[in-house]
This record gives sequence, C-alpha cells and structure tokens, in this order.
Amino acid sequence: MRWRRTFMTEVFESLQQLGLRACPVCGSAESLNMSPFPVVLLDGDFPSEAEDLNSEEERGDLTFSVRVECGTCGHLMLFSAQRFRTGDEKIIEGRIRY
Repeated sequence: MRWRRTFMTEVFESLQQLGLRACPVCGSAESLNMSPFPVVLLDGDFPSEAEDLNSEEERGDLTFSVRVECGTCGHLMLFSAQRFRTGDEKIIEGRIRY
C-alpha cells in the first residue's frame, strides 16, 4: 500500500505553499523527503485477544498520515491525509498485505 504519485505531488506542493520549504529544526531546504507509504495511527484501544481483531466493535479512529522527514537532522512531521483529499479521489494504491 502506498500513496498515489499524483497525491504525493499535490501534498508536497500544498505544504510548500503553506511555508514548509525547509526543516523547521535545522533549516535544511534540500533534505525534506516525503515517504511514499502512509503512516496509520490508531486513536483508541488495541484488541485484547487475537480473535478480537476481526470484531466489528468500534475501538477508535484510524488516521492516515503523510510522513515528511528531514534527512539531515531526522526531524519527523506527520500531516493528516484527510486534509489533502478532495471528494472520493483515490489517494492510495496497492493492497494491504497481512
């Protein structure tokens, strides 16, 4: 599973328009890299048993995030992908593999 290339381009351009042109920690402008893979954050409880993984019971929210990292100092930034998504456009390609 990875971000679609067009989505990555749009997000990176939007972040630059918002002022993210250099690392806010070390100031490096050449070393900001966006990961092609989503970061999935769980805001809630983990299942207590393996069989609960398939439970329909709601345990919290999943947030798909865009990861931008500075290659110089390692500063890591996460941005909610939902903020950059418009309508029903596909932003992820590939399959989830277990």
